[in-house]
Amino acid sequence: MSNLWIISELFPPDETSTAFILGEIANVMAKRYNVKVISGPEIYDKRKNKDSKNSFKLDKSIEIIRVGGSNRDKNRFLGKAIRFIVISKQLYQTAKKNIQEGDKVLLVTNPAPIVPLISKIRKKKEFELNILVHDVFPENLLPAGIKLPKLFYNFLKKIFDKAYSRADKLIAIGRDMRRILNDKVIRFNNNPNISIIENWADLDIVSPVDFTPDTNKIIIEYAGNIGRVQGLQSMIEEIEIANNKNLEFHLWGTGAEENNLKAFTSSHQMKNVIFHGAYRRAEQVKVLNSCHLALVTLSEGMYGLGVPSKTYNIMAAGKAILFIGDKESEIGLLVKEKGIGYIFEPTEKESIINFLKSLSVERIPEFKEIGIRAREVAEKEYSKETILDKYVKEI
Repeated sequence: MSNLWIISELFPPDETSTAFILGEIANVMAKRYNVKVISGPEIYDKRKNKDSKNSFKLDKSIEIIRVGGSNRDKNRFLGKAIRFIVISKQLYQTAKKNIQEGDKVLLVTNPAPIVPLISKIRKKKEFELNILVHDVFPENLLPAGIKLPKLFYNFLKKIFDKAYSRADKLIAIGRDMRRILNDKVIRFNNNPNISIIENWADLDIVSPVDFTPDTNKIIIEYAGNIGRVQGLQSMIEEIEIANNKNLEFHLWGTGAEENNLKAFTSSHQMKNVIFHGAYRRAEQVKVLNSCHLALVTLSEGMYGLGVPSKTYNIMAAGKAILFIGDKESEIGLLVKEKGIGYIFEPTEKESIINFLKSLSVERIPEFKEIGIRAREVAEKEYSKETILDKYVKEI
């Protein structure tokens, strides 16, 4: 069998969604290739320990080469930038040393600098380069509020556009991302090979569980990274304005904006916003079933730049989705086409506030009916087997 190299900072036993997705891809590809992985340390977030209850198993034939990474704080901009540079260099040097002509490579776009670095190797060695695009850089800096001098931004964009264009295949995780990638590379490659492979729902792990809260309230839940591009500050402000005594907002997870949000809710005495902190993948069933409505957000300007993978396990849990983001994005289209939730643009603040005001326990049957439909869609179209089969056919 020929070699398939998977290059990613994140890989099991780390529990981030990217790590888990790449682990499953590695397992299915091990049936066809000698799978070799170049990745970062076992645990991405230094505040977490390895979970002894993690049941995920890698195929024993898979060889993993790990680089040291950096101990800088990922939740601070400077720390994250240094981490990106350090680990990108380490991954690049290891890849340059090990990848041979005739091999296949599956590269994920995290950390961002690894894309032009591996593209550089591709110029000198004949191997097949497949890039799985989870984040589009440097475009994703803008909605994150990171402003660069225009000349420097344009310089960076040209480097990355050219690097993406050298891939034999680009794999987008949504229809909107495919459009963005096509526009990104078209001036360097007038016939780019861009496929769409969505993320999947963990149907065997996550299933619907009856939810009866301790309080007679509607529970909206956000579970995932509390970062700069999620727009959670706006959501909390809108909850405050709505002033619905029948509503609670629960947040599970950590991230760069966590302390800012806690400070805001504390200073505004918002007792109906509850932070639960980090949770492990083994706790997903409990967490995802602890609500009536599951919030999925993307801030303004994120069209085509990311697809929240949490959406598919929310569907697996049989929950109605409250999506705040571009209506023409992959998740916006999914929620609308399948009738599995409610959609608002980030700019539709008055409509969001009125929706929040309208929530009451009388609407619970409505949410349950939508949740049943969401689970059915996940089973029919987004099972792990269905999505992994697309990877087998594409690579």
